[in-house]
Amino acid sequence: MTAAERTLLLSFASAVPLSVGESATVFDRARANGLLKPLDGRLGTEWRTVERFLATYPEPPARHLLVDGAGGSQFTLGIGERIVPCSVIVTWHPAYSSMTLIVTTNAVGEQNDGWHADVDLTIAVLHCLQGRPSAVDSSGEHGVRALYRGKVQTSGWHCVLAAFDELTRDCGISELPDRKAWCVEIRGYDGSPPGKAVGVDPRPFYGLATSDEGWRFVPRQVAREALGEPWGTREFVSAYAMASGIICLNNKGAEYAEAQRALAMRYFGAAEPYFDIDSAVAGLDHGMLLVLERVLIRMALAIQWLHRAQEESAGLLAGTRSVNDKHLLRGSLDILEMANSALPAEVNLLEQRLAGRMGIDRIIQQLDRHAEAIDDETRYAYESSVNALVTRLTWVAVGLTVITIVLGVLQIVYGAG
Repeated sequence: MTAAERTLLLSFASAVPLSVGESATVFDRARANGLLKPLDGRLGTEWRTVERFLATYPEPPARHLLVDGAGGSQFTLGIGERIVPCSVIVTWHPAYSSMTLIVTTNAVGEQNDGWHADVDLTIAVLHCLQGRPSAVDSSGEHGVRALYRGKVQTSGWHCVLAAFDELTRDCGISELPDRKAWCVEIRGYDGSPPGKAVGVDPRPFYGLATSDEGWRFVPRQVAREALGEPWGTREFVSAYAMASGIICLNNKGAEYAEAQRALAMRYFGAAEPYFDIDSAVAGLDHGMLLVLERVLIRMALAIQWLHRAQEESAGLLAGTRSVNDKHLLRGSLDILEMANSALPAEVNLLEQRLAGRMGIDRIIQQLDRHAEAIDDETRYAYESSVNALVTRLTWVAVGLTVITIVLGVLQIVYGAG
């Protein structure tokens, strides 16, 4: 696999829950301060094309590009002597009350040192984006370093946190975008089935999927089993869902795009632009980045609700909450399941697989157990309150009966006298 045969792309995503009020404050302030502009141009057209073709939303996401005062990129990577701009897409998702930040970059760029060197470089960038510190300063000729507003940060993740802080400062936001994952796309153009490359040597793909810099020393069978079964609805596409995100091999060629264009022209009189997409954003083609984004949102919401459920349970056990203060979480569970309904069925299969491998099912099981515990505690507290009320009413009735008897006796005694 040579540099001429493929492009290696990377999208690194994080998600954070926000209320409607919080989002209005954050996005209005950021736009007013020139930090965000609506996602437009070719990048915006590609996003809208993919979402229109693949997704159905009650309210569509509002996507913005993080910019500096001159409209350029605030987030850059230093790779050797090169400075590589990164696009940062900041999105408000009204359907799920969440915000996502997606850093996109071509991790390989002008490198021509071979496929294995490209894999190593991309893994180094992944480590940087996950928070691994670098001792390389702005003048370093080698290594990977991250810059925000031209200033070298400890890591790429610190750049993400700096951007988040700038967007949310003084907005009263308590959550952090600490739910994160990535999509790596190896983009080819010959239309060939990608399974052959994985079959020959799965280790580089395993390394990209897990950011394992020691991928060369992983047994081939171990790497193959870790990748699991591929997902794909076309013979030239394979995607592997991992606990860390998605790795995609996309060998869409000109023959496919031309066939789809001819079909659309014959029956509808106009070409469908979705099939011509050759995006520089990893995972945007075939909707894999949308899947990653939605699963991260589900994880962020599930963890937020789990924390609330734990607080509810602790409050019930401590007796610091009354029956009317209970916040049951059955509706939250239903919302998590409804998140499956906005993508085509075949794409939902990838979402379900990714959600399972990222551990959302386990979080929801914990959430369900807490919800049941809260239900049980609420029921017990309610029954105890009712029983106490009935007991008090019974004693009141007994007291009234005794008083009535005493008054009757007194009336008889004094009447007889």
